[in-house]
Order: sequence, then structure tokens, then C-alpha cells
Amino acid sequence: MKKGFKIFLILILLQINVVYAEEFNITSKSVILYNMNENKVLYELKSNEKLQIASLTKIMTVITAIEHNDDLNKEVVITNDMLKGISEYTQVGFKEGDRPTIKDLLYGSMLPSGADAVNALAVSTSGSINKFVELMNEEAKKLKLNDTLFDNPIGMDSENNYSTASDMAKLLIYSLKNKTFKEVFTAREYKIECLNKTVKTTLVSYSRSYGLDVSQITGAKSGFTDGAGLCLASTSTFDDVNYLLITLGASTKSRSNAVRDSLEIYDYYSTNYGYQVVLKKNQKIKNIPIKWGHDKEYSLVANQDVSLYLSNDIRRNRIKYIYDGVEEINYKIKKGDKLGTVKIVYENETLSTYDVYLDKDLKFYHPVLYVTIFILFIIMIYSFKYVFQAFRYRRNRKKNHLQK
Repeated sequence: MKKGFKIFLILILLQINVVYAEEFNITSKSVILYNMNENKVLYELKSNEKLQIASLTKIMTVITAIEHNDDLNKEVVITNDMLKGISEYTQVGFKEGDRPTIKDLLYGSMLPSGADAVNALAVSTSGSINKFVELMNEEAKKLKLNDTLFDNPIGMDSENNYSTASDMAKLLIYSLKNKTFKEVFTAREYKIECLNKTVKTTLVSYSRSYGLDVSQITGAKSGFTDGAGLCLASTSTFDDVNYLLITLGASTKSRSNAVRDSLEIYDYYSTNYGYQVVLKKNQKIKNIPIKWGHDKEYSLVANQDVSLYLSNDIRRNRIKYIYDGVEEINYKIKKGDKLGTVKIVYENETLSTYDVYLDKDLKFYHPVLYVTIFILFIIMIYSFKYVFQAFRYRRNRKKNHLQK
């Protein structure tokens, strides 16, 4: 009979040979990389340092606008006030009187990083840019971005418009849970009907201008100002591992530095790390004796392959499985009861810990029944002996009486 164990996975990946900053040839001042499959930080460099973030500000702009507009197909009339003070910044090309939708403005803000789209989005959502910035900061407080402050929705250089790589990662993780935001963030291009114009993500220009392969980057928002340097928020997928990466303050000596830094970090982890099978389906871990059971033992057997994100050079023959729990199963333990835990250990390091549970009903010879049957058997023996002795006594008396 096949036996198994039901495992409720508690991934506690402790250390994964963290790469130190000097091992990367990058110019970014601050970095944080997540394994999104497990929402776990893989690498960070000064990730809590407050820095200006340029157009990564627009991540907050877009998610705030999405959450405060019920109708994304509502038309917005572009006014002259929306176009003031942005001549030095990238623009989509809206003119006074144009009638884009809120959705058009979302894509215009994110893909080409248009300041005209941002201002129109802010004013149409809140009535003024200042009120919209208040909404952005309220959102930051709600998300507990304690090292983040906004004073404009575009990402203009300002000592009061800053964040950290860590906070920006938290913001992006939150924002990507919104379906509309994810569609905008991961889009390569989008057609704005009122302009009869297709806008494209800045990744396209980096790919064409610098010959960079960005095919594995699934979504991105770039940023650049003199004060912030080059910044990039991106997501990527390699071998079914979903990554999220924030790089801030890359050198401006080449406009491709933030993208190159990101590709180098992605390449290192995708080449050297991945999901390794550390426990195979039907692999036996331990036999536990069963007291008074129809079966003598209960086998802890993996009911599925278990994979962990680890270095590719891990030696599977050095993996150990340490069980800590019930050493003998009795009739009091029922299906679903916790038996103990199993640790997967590699070179004295705990990679993962699992709770293990009894996954089936076991049949027992109940000890009370055995004792009762034994007592009854003893009583029957003594009763039979008493009756037999009484019978012999009466027979002997009768025999003696006849002889007289």
C-alpha cells in the first residue's frame, strides 16, 4: 500500500551565496533584486539609501491615477496649463484641445515617459498637480514607504522628491498586482488614437541604439535627470524564475548604463542560479513504527517533487533530510495530525523546513479491546477450572457414597 506525507511548504531559504557589489561591474549606486516567485531579496546594494529617482516617480503617478479613476475610457481635454513648465522634458506630443482618454495618458506616462501625459493625468484626476501629489504621498504612507517623498508627478530633480531602491521595489510589487498597471508596465507599444500615434517603451530605443538584447525584460520604466542619474525599474523572466530589479543612480557617461547594469545582474543570476530538485516524488524519508497497528510502519514519502532556488553547482548527494517529531504512531494520532518537521540541510545549512502530517487513516488493534479479551479469557479459564473441579468433587462424592 502506497503511503505518503502531506506537506505544507514553509520555504525558509536562508542564504543563497549572496553576490557582493564588487563582483558586478556596474555603475549604479543603489540596487535591489527580488525573486518574485518567492518574494525574496536575492541581492542588494545600498538599497535603503535615499536618492532622487527621476521618472521612476511615474510608477507612483500611474498607480495613483488608476486607483482614483473609475472610468479609464473617459476623455480628457488637454489645456494650456497642463503643458506649462515641461519644455525640457520628454513629451508625447499632446496639444491644447486634444482629447485623449485616461488610458491613453497612462500609456503616455509610462512608455515614452511623457511629461505632458503626466500633467494631464494629474490635473484630470485631482483638479490640480498639487492635490495629485498629495494623493501620491498618501499612497506612499499607506504602503509604508517610509523613505519616500514626492513633490511632483514627473520626477523632476528636487530634494523633496526621493525614494530608495527598497521602497521602489515595494511600490512596484504592489502596483503589479493591479491588472491595468501590469498591462501598461509590460507593454512594448500602444497607439494613441486621438494623435494617430504609436508610442513605444524606452527599452526599444535602448535596444536599437546600443544593440542590447532586452527580449527577456518583460516590463520596464526608465528614468534620467542630472540629479538622479540613470535609473531603471524592470521585471524579467529566465527559466520560469520571475525577477524584479531596481537600479538607481547609474553613471550618465553612457545613456545605456542602467540597462547594462540590469542585464549584467540578470545574466549572473539566470546563469548561476535556478530551481533545483532537492526532494523527489516518492522519495522515502523515514519509517515510523505503528503501535498496535495493522501495519507495522508508516513511511514518510514525498508526494511531489520539491524544488528550491539554489546555486546550480549544488551537490545533491550532500543533501540531508532530518526528521524531528513523533517516533511512534499510536491510535490517538488521527489523519491530519502533525507528526513533526523535516529539514532539508545542505552542508550544515538549513535550506527549507516542512511540517509533515499523517495523511491517511490507520487501522489499529485497540489495546483496551486486547486487555478486555485477555481478562475475559482468564475469567473463562478460571470459570472452566472451577466448574470442572466442582464436577469432579461431586462425582467423587457420588462414587464414594456408592462404595459404602
